[in-house]
Amino acid sequence: MTNRNVHRFDNVAYRVEDEVAIVTMSHPPVNGLCLGVRRGLVAAFEAARQDVQVRAIVLNGSGRGFCAGGDIREFGTPAAAGAPALSLRVHPVIEASEKPVVAAIHGFAIGGGLETALVCHYRLVADNAQIGLPECKLGVIPLSGTQRLPRVLGVAKSIEFILGAQIVAASTFAGTALFDRIVEGDEQQVLRRAIELAREKAGSAALPLIRRLRLPDHDPVSVIAEARARLTCGDGIHGECLDAIAAAAESADFEAGLAAARAIYDRLASSDEVAGQRDRFFKSRHDSPAH
Repeated sequence: MTNRNVHRFDNVAYRVEDEVAIVTMSHPPVNGLCLGVRRGLVAAFEAARQDVQVRAIVLNGSGRGFCAGGDIREFGTPAAAGAPALSLRVHPVIEASEKPVVAAIHGFAIGGGLETALVCHYRLVADNAQIGLPECKLGVIPLSGTQRLPRVLGVAKSIEFILGAQIVAASTFAGTALFDRIVEGDEQQVLRRAIELAREKAGSAALPLIRRLRLPDHDPVSVIAEARARLTCGDGIHGECLDAIAAAAESADFEAGLAAARAIYDRLASSDEVAGQRDRFFKSRHDSPAH
């Protein structure tokens, strides 16, 4: 088995093992999507694209899990909005890969971490990994998650998951299109299985992307209307999430839906209310006995 030396691109490690590039987010403690990780991902995927020896790519995270989303240490700083942006630049680079990309998920894939897994062609996950899109707890929406999740889970399940800010075991999604394979094992076992899947898919003529899927619901507009009817006056952020999910059902194509969701996200993210909610969230984390 050949294994080229590990290269580092900012907070991302890159190595090639028998024609499979292994791209590993490495930003302790939870691989938050800091500026260095975002830059590193773009550089690593460009390296894999240019390497004629690479036929497939595995994306994983080091340490405790895959990725826990945005780096809370950057919230409110210029680095949080620094280029490359996650949905505008990083995700398109991954999606555009002509070589199959397999997300190897152990531990957790939360927020932007799950959204990043959703842009990969295939997703292999440990059955006990924790999965969630809890952004509405911070007063914002899971931007691209509002567009991709309904395409694999359906609108009703996505509404329940996103509005409830649920974090659940990956095994909950058995039988859905969210994950291609749910397996038992630790980080190394998950990585081995993902490398096997990547080799299996190498050379595929057509690579699957969630953005190309149609919503599986028979009448998604009615499902959204029923969810809106259940909202109360104090459910402002839930209404915003519903508007973004509705864009997935009502827009002419994926890009139009994503643009509508981005407009909602940008408006919320720049509001004083969200800044206050984040401050309260961080204070609660700091005051918690677990931290």
